[in-house]
Amino acid sequence: MTWAAPYPDPLRLRAEVDGMTSAYVSALLEHVPRADIVGLYAKGSAVKPWAAPLDYVPELSDVDLHILVRDPARLEASIGGLRGALDLQARAEVLYFERVRDPLHVPRPQLVALNALKDQPLYVPSVASTVRVLLGAPYPTKTALDAAAIRRVDAGSLLQHEDYVARLPWQVVDTPAKFLWGRLRDLAWRVSPTASRVLSALGLPYAEAWGSNRSTAVQRLAALGEPALAASYAAFYASAWDFFLSGYTAGDAARQAILAGAETLERGARIGRAALST
Repeated sequence: MTWAAPYPDPLRLRAEVDGMTSAYVSALLEHVPRADIVGLYAKGSAVKPWAAPLDYVPELSDVDLHILVRDPARLEASIGGLRGALDLQARAEVLYFERVRDPLHVPRPQLVALNALKDQPLYVPSVASTVRVLLGAPYPTKTALDAAAIRRVDAGSLLQHEDYVARLPWQVVDTPAKFLWGRLRDLAWRVSPTASRVLSALGLPYAEAWGSNRSTAVQRLAALGEPALAASYAAFYASAWDFFLSGYTAGDAARQAILAGAETLERGARIGRAALST
């Protein structure tokens, strides 16, 4: 896959991602006092380099936004419950369409409260190079886990979706193609970290395993003797692109993406189990 027809100009896609990011920053600051925010960060595939279409799929890949505040209770109060959250979302959407006229896609923001996340015992922060500071202090990269512990966490995480894959047939058997996008979204957040987790479980240093984009991760998987996993991982995103480009009408593309995603999770689980047994 290369950035040639039928794929759109990645610079235009990137500008639309940046438009949604800035819209959310503005909307947040209308609700949350600046003094309450320690830092606001963009991270993940939307920030990493896009060497190929594999690295970003419109409306499937998340635009990850993490907010770190001085007092989580004050954040909840500032957002104002369900009505306030919907007002904030609506405002961000208005701002996005003011910034981006006639967009090719509507980026999918995912806003996460970092305070609760980073206090989890097995939390590992993102690689600093994959994070863009939008506001405030540098991204906190401190972790209590050493390299061996991180590898065990990643290997164990590869096993957590086995039950989901087992249930997947009954989640798609009655789903017309028009609604399969929801199933792809369910798969996407599970499939996305699989390549990095496998690379980590196979012994690649954390910064390399998690610091690269998907196209580089696919190359590394193949080089480390996992070409089948590399192929199914890439196929998930290639087929998801086909579904997006069809205007979500190409049911065969959606079905191929689901098969590739399930295969990726199954192969990842086998590798994780093997890594934990050594």
